[in-house]
Amino acid sequence: MDNQLDRFKPASGHFEYRNFPFYWISRVWSAYSLRMERHLKRAKLNTTTWRIIMILNERGCLSVTELATHAVAKTPTITKAIYKMQEDSIVEIFPSKTDGRVSMVLLTPKGRKILEEIIQDTQKVFHDAYADMSHEEIDNLNYILKKLFANLD
Repeated sequence: MDNQLDRFKPASGHFEYRNFPFYWISRVWSAYSLRMERHLKRAKLNTTTWRIIMILNERGCLSVTELATHAVAKTPTITKAIYKMQEDSIVEIFPSKTDGRVSMVLLTPKGRKILEEIIQDTQKVFHDAYADMSHEEIDNLNYILKKLFANLD
């Protein structure tokens, strides 16, 4: 084997899908999404709206474009979601003070209340996900995932 990384590349004769990081990333995302969707459905949300609520809670007021960047989603997807969220009084949308063409999005008190309820409701999801893991392992996992993302971005 010329390159030690060949076994992680599908074109390699030494490739095994169970050793493919993206296989595990997909499986983790799928398992996480399925468990979260059960909880989010009760609040009439989905994983996109959940990401939007979490991002706005942490970052405050953001433009639609900034939200799309942080949510790793296409702008039209975020736009559709936030207008539905506005109808449900979860977010407020208003023009930017510096550029009227830019729509800004802010989490409402109702949106914060929904966030608190979902956090309470989903504690077991995260308890189970992090079972038998140290904070160092989670920090290392985040470091590696950030590196993979930067390489692909």
